[in-house]
Amino acid sequence: MIFDLKQIQNVSAKKIRGAIHVGAFVGEELLQYRSLGLTNTILFEPQYKLFEIVKRKCILGERVFNIALGSENKQAEMFISDRAGGVDNGAGASSSILEPKHHLVEHPEVTFPDKETININRFDYFIENTIAEPPIVLPDYNFLNIDVQGYELEVLKGFGEHLSQIDIIICEVNRLEMYKNCPLQNEITNFLQKNNMAHTYTHWQSEGWGDSIYIRND
Repeated sequence: MIFDLKQIQNVSAKKIRGAIHVGAFVGEELLQYRSLGLTNTILFEPQYKLFEIVKRKCILGERVFNIALGSENKQAEMFISDRAGGVDNGAGASSSILEPKHHLVEHPEVTFPDKETININRFDYFIENTIAEPPIVLPDYNFLNIDVQGYELEVLKGFGEHLSQIDIIICEVNRLEMYKNCPLQNEITNFLQKNNMAHTYTHWQSEGWGDSIYIRND
């Protein structure tokens, strides 16, 4: 994670009570969540190989689920990314439900040789239909981190009314069509503004994509 969550807490004056992380990859953010005293983190990772890696790291009460989040409940084919050096060098990090487009130009070292059939749930459906032990207590969660390679707006739509409980969002955004028909940053910003959240900062990691912070208006 490129952002310091402790600094975001201080600037926003909003204490992070619990984290929901969508697109966990290998769970590298767990250490930063733990530095805030969080052990109730919920993670979602649809790629089974990566899910198993994250599962082994969830040792303090964190939980990971082997599904993707979106705006519909369905199965889909995910484009699985690869690169020299394997997972340790980022293989799988660029996988997406959407077909890669400008990503192929900007990152020619990353290929998409395979597909994997995955399950997608709306977050509100997941919460209402998942039996978890211990139960997931939604008021305990007010931070959302989304890193799903162009599918971010669909994830947000799938939160439904539960989006109102989120105070801070870190969301990958695009200013070029990195994946076919992916929304651009202004579409995500407009959607979140309608949900009483303000864009505060974007760190552009490349010509085409970056990460934005959104904070709930008081």
